[in-house]
Amino acid sequence: MKKTIIVCLILATMLSGCSATNNGSTDNKSQTTENNQQQTKNQYIMAGKIQANDQANVSSKISGKVSEISVDVGSNVNQGDVIAKMDTQDLQAQVDQAQAAVNTAKANLANVMNSTRPEQIEQAQATLDSATESYKVAQKNYDRTKTLVDAGAQTQQQLEVAEQQRVAAESQQKSAQEQLDMLKNGATETSIDVYKAQVGQAEAALKTAQTALSNTTITSPISGVVNAKNINVGEIASAGSPIVSISNLDGLYVNAYAPSDIVSQLKEDQDVVVKVSEVDGVEFNGKIEFINSKLNSQSTNILVKISLSDPNSQLKPGMFAEIGLKE
Repeated sequence: MKKTIIVCLILATMLSGCSATNNGSTDNKSQTTENNQQQTKNQYIMAGKIQANDQANVSSKISGKVSEISVDVGSNVNQGDVIAKMDTQDLQAQVDQAQAAVNTAKANLANVMNSTRPEQIEQAQATLDSATESYKVAQKNYDRTKTLVDAGAQTQQQLEVAEQQRVAAESQQKSAQEQLDMLKNGATETSIDVYKAQVGQAEAALKTAQTALSNTTITSPISGVVNAKNINVGEIASAGSPIVSISNLDGLYVNAYAPSDIVSQLKEDQDVVVKVSEVDGVEFNGKIEFINSKLNSQSTNILVKISLSDPNSQLKPGMFAEIGLKE
């Protein structure tokens, strides 16, 4: 009798477990079906990469060593904010040298325009002696720098600076020699024109040097967010190579391609839904801004531009987006 009761209890327990298992299985299937129905509620028919309407790769106009970087990836910047600064030592020296050349050229012109006096000749001789000595120093510095560059101890940029200083010193020496010769021989209309031209050339060289110096401060051309930084303090930036990339995330869009057989379902200003794999579980709103009705010979798909709404700043340029029609 006891054995019979025990067997009955075991059978009852097994039947109860099977019933619970079947109910759980039914519930899971029901939940899965509901999820699938939710996922297929919207019909996703297009895809493309997110882009920004306003974006810029910020680069330096000159080559040189970076002395300061004011931003990092994720930094918010406004148009005109300082992004980076380059080392100014060599360029400041060039500006100072160019300014000295302007002063010398103007002094020479003033002297040639006035009558010659013995003290002027003495002054011109002293200027020539000084210019000659400066040229010798510049030549020695150039030769020494070239030797070090050949040995790999200094950079090509330092050699270029030494060459510019040598050429400038040689020019000042020639100018001083011409000034002395003119004072000794007397000025002519032609020589006066030459000195006027020298003033113009010196001023042009000064302007060029000042422009190069001003280019050591790099500013942002747009307002936005820094999404890439390609260089660090102390590294050499090459002219034209991007230092940072900036995107204005207020104007994100997707260029998607729709099959020609569904274009009839689309219209400009139509609301669409967008999902992005990098932002799981979130659907974004979008709007069709433009539909290109022209076909090309390589594809039958139609270009459709969709603007995106991203109030929580979750989307970034480069993300892959799928575009769906709202049911």
